Amino acid sequence: MNDSKLNKSWEKVRGDLHSAEGVEQLKDAVKYGLNKKYAIIIETMFEWTFEGEQYEDMQIMSRDSVPEKLFYMNGKATAFRDPSTGQVHILPLVMNGGFNIYGQMSNWSPVPVGYDDMKQGYHPEEIERIRNLKLNEENSVLLQNDIFGTSDKTFIESMVNELVDNMLTLNQLQLIASNPIFFKVTQDNALTAKNVFLAMAERRPVVFLNSDGEDTQPDVMSAAVKIDPALLELFDRWECVLLETAGIDCVPITKRAQQTVSEVESNNDKIRLTREGKLRYRVKAADRMQRMFGGTVSVRCLVNDWDKEEKELTMNKEVSYDDE
Repeated sequence: MNDSKLNKSWEKVRGDLHSAEGVEQLKDAVKYGLNKKYAIIIETMFEWTFEGEQYEDMQIMSRDSVPEKLFYMNGKATAFRDPSTGQVHILPLVMNGGFNIYGQMSNWSPVPVGYDDMKQGYHPEEIERIRNLKLNEENSVLLQNDIFGTSDKTFIESMVNELVDNMLTLNQLQLIASNPIFFKVTQDNALTAKNVFLAMAERRPVVFLNSDGEDTQPDVMSAAVKIDPALLELFDRWECVLLETAGIDCVPITKRAQQTVSEVESNNDKIRLTREGKLRYRVKAADRMQRMFGGTVSVRCLVNDWDKEEKELTMNKEVSYDDE
């Protein structure tokens, strides 16, 4: 309808959603919070221990964040000894020519975090020196997050987008369910319809009268939108998919009471294998670092240790009950 009384303040570009003021900022804030939450969970699952003065600079300079932060961001890293200082560092890497007969890279170079190839020659001398090191299996150790050497970051961010979209869908449906959205208007009350809609979208009661005091509100038809209860469960299920892929036990709240013992054990086996697959590559890298650089390097899965402690506690309780 072409009406000079209407302006484009309530029109949106095709593909955009009509959302109340502040929703997009809220969406970004929730995404940031969830991404941070899951990153912390994943990066904390494995605990590394480095003993020896050759590892001191790395631990101090990285604030004890390597290699797990690098695994989350990049999926791979390399451990090497700085020939100038004798200190061992763990940094991201780039291939520096060639593959072996198994299709794996045979030469690589470390990349200081934040290094920009476009600004080569303008970084501090120490950073340029590290970036120009030539590494291989003889003088460094490759570390990887899993069998594929892939990061968790891309998957986590994609899943968080799904979680946030689910939350916003519920928000929109709640708005629609509580507010009528269909208006039967005339040329005289089209502008009123617009103002009524915008007021209701902000959940403000509104009544419009003309200059004679007559009711000019347009006819309103109920949207009659029902919220599917499955949407309320979807967030919970998406989160469990995210955590299980990372190797962390999670059962949707709505399904916990329905699971049989065999279903619980089957699910636990899959999650345990995911964790063990990641732990295996970390343990191998720790052993190689210890042989190549000396000192003591070890890694453990905190979730596995908690499971063992819980089982031991349960067994001790059962024994004490039997004694009684």
